[in-house]
Amino acid sequence: MRCSQRAALPLLASFSLAFLATFSSRAPAQAIGLPQLSAETQECVDCHKKQHRGIYQQWGESKHYRANVGCYECHAADKGDSDAHEHYDQTIATIVSPKDCARCHSREVAEFEASHHAKAGRILGSLDNVLAEVVEGNRGMVTPAFPNGVSAAAVNGCWQCHGTQVNVLAGGKLDPATYPNSGIGRLNPDGSEGSCNACHVRHSFSAAQARHPDTCGKCHLGPDHPQKEIYEESKHGISFFAKIDQMNLESSKWIVGEDYWAAPTCATCHMSATKDQQVTHDIGMRISWNNRPVQSVRPETADAKMGLPGANVPWQVRRENMNNVCIACHTEGWTEGFYTQYDALVELYN
Repeated sequence: MRCSQRAALPLLASFSLAFLATFSSRAPAQAIGLPQLSAETQECVDCHKKQHRGIYQQWGESKHYRANVGCYECHAADKGDSDAHEHYDQTIATIVSPKDCARCHSREVAEFEASHHAKAGRILGSLDNVLAEVVEGNRGMVTPAFPNGVSAAAVNGCWQCHGTQVNVLAGGKLDPATYPNSGIGRLNPDGSEGSCNACHVRHSFSAAQARHPDTCGKCHLGPDHPQKEIYEESKHGISFFAKIDQMNLESSKWIVGEDYWAAPTCATCHMSATKDQQVTHDIGMRISWNNRPVQSVRPETADAKMGLPGANVPWQVRRENMNNVCIACHTEGWTEGFYTQYDALVELYN
């Protein structure tokens, strides 16, 4: 080391110490979140650690824990809320809705609310729901909200994926036919639509779990929506399960082609980050056909029927968004050839 460099070290050290002392006197040493657990959450934790240790452990492995975001920050309610109830001198609500999550995750919730996922609960009362409520079911399940009975097939079948209207009973209790329910289009007491924990399972809210195709498979499987089975039999799915240890699912940024390249998952293509795109919670922004109707339609047409802002996003833009995912692993010629085949098949089926 040069003499001038050695001489500069004590000066640099004293400057650094002075800077740190000044900074630490102004602000707590934290990157994001709250400086410490709130007194209300600490009281919750002291009890749940004894009574519901699994919940406590799930929360303890979450990023919420590291950010000092706990029970009270998510479950706190106003006394005027329809589902509010008193719990050990605190006013809380059982359901944490997207509106609650939006206090911290505003962009994610705004994207989600604009998606078809958030509107899945609108199946209630439609012809699609007749299968469970009438054909397969009866009115044998009687609850306070359904004194004339409701079909257990609908409650345990369609509603668990699509969501249901959560009915609030006296004292903020929830009707057992409508809760527990984590359907992705759940109609919540606060007027919001959707359930974040359909994918980000409470109370760990693991991103790695949300990225795994099995999470999507909770709903996207079976004869009427066989996406999970199709994925598993594809080269994408075969590669994923053969090389799952190379998927780096715990990565914070998880950019395809950069943090992993062994295979894509459902999240990779429909939601997750690329070198040019950030994560999106509107799963329709990368699809160029809506294959759900009897005859496939362009997604902006389907969005317009549901009054979604995606009505203003043409399919060509969405296809380019998806193509940007594909070229992380494939050549432009490969993706162009695939889309030529796909379009021809859709036109034939139509």
